[in-house]
Amino acid sequence: MVKKSMVGFMDNVVGVVVVLIMVVVAVDAFSVDLTLVQGAVAKGAVCLDGSPPGYHFDKGFGTGVDNWIVHVEGGAWCNNVTTCSARKKTRLGSSNYMDKKTTFSGILGNNKERNPDFYNWNRIKVRYCDGASFTGDVEVVNPVDKLYFRGQRVFRAVISELFTKGMINAKQALFSGCSAGGLTAILNCENFRALMPKTTKVKCLADAGFFIDGYCLINFFVNVIFISKCFLLDPTCEALLCCAVLKASD
Repeated sequence: MVKKSMVGFMDNVVGVVVVLIMVVVAVDAFSVDLTLVQGAVAKGAVCLDGSPPGYHFDKGFGTGVDNWIVHVEGGAWCNNVTTCSARKKTRLGSSNYMDKKTTFSGILGNNKERNPDFYNWNRIKVRYCDGASFTGDVEVVNPVDKLYFRGQRVFRAVISELFTKGMINAKQALFSGCSAGGLTAILNCENFRALMPKTTKVKCLADAGFFIDGYCLINFFVNVIFISKCFLLDPTCEALLCCAVLKASD
């Protein structure tokens, strides 16, 4: 009898906790519209399926009006024609499947108590649709699979459009990302710094975007490099990755 009472009590506690979490999230979160990058298709800066890339932008205010945070969403990678072809039929490979609105919370939230450092900054969430952490740039498109590996062009097109919306005057800028977006922040940090004005204080943040060099991951990511022509990686780095795969397969 006591056990049943305890079970019932714990079920009630869990239920209350879940409700409280949902309430907190609801209070902290809000929706932001999707914006497609203007003129991106003409520049060849497109998602895997050839559609224009997109982002969500919530304007800064008060003391944060001249500060910017550009955050890239995660979503793993595709590493061959089969996985990339499947991916282009999802939000991670085409803006045609992206939600027209997304929820901003956490580091992108505008609640001063919950996000005291960035709540009033210009906050951008960049949608991830190239399958290779915004590193590839393959000019030729196979007429059969019709896959576009143009992540680096997408990256530059997004930053260029944000400049027209005021980021060119940024006093501080944080380039961040989560998971595959975190790897984007690592690989594109120097590029982001180079594109920003010299007077802008720039920092990069990889949230869960540093991956241990286990055999399975290395083997997978080498294929990502080859199919997307990830020119951001130093040739020495590519060679080391390949050697690691060969050594592990012996």
